[in-house]
Amino acid sequence: MFFAFLFAAAMYVLFAGAFFSLAKKAGLDDIAWFAFVPILNNILQLKMIKESGWWVLMYFVPFANLVFAIIWQVRLLNAFGKNGAYVLFGIFLSPVYAILWLVWGYSNKTMYVLDYRVPPQGYTA
Repeated sequence: MFFAFLFAAAMYVLFAGAFFSLAKKAGLDDIAWFAFVPILNNILQLKMIKESGWWVLMYFVPFANLVFAIIWQVRLLNAFGKNGAYVLFGIFLSPVYAILWLVWGYSNKTMYVLDYRVPPQGYTA
């Protein structure tokens, strides 16, 4: 029983650290600590996709919570330059999806691209 609790706590800290890192990459340094608090980590994910934190209340609406969770996950994946089809892993193979987020969170190659603007051709700074 103690080892199960210890394992669960270690996994929680590991995943929270990954989302902390992703929040830093998204430029949300001031609220990156939200990743370690259970309800606030959902608000942090909403902030990463430029949505209001109040949308977290949608999780209390039956059926709509599933639809919005999928939409928000697709938008979160797109914000980090990933294909929205990865959500299928989350639906059908949750452990694979979780491992992917860990890899993306701790990887130096993961970039936040939601605000990235490609300069027009011929533009020089």
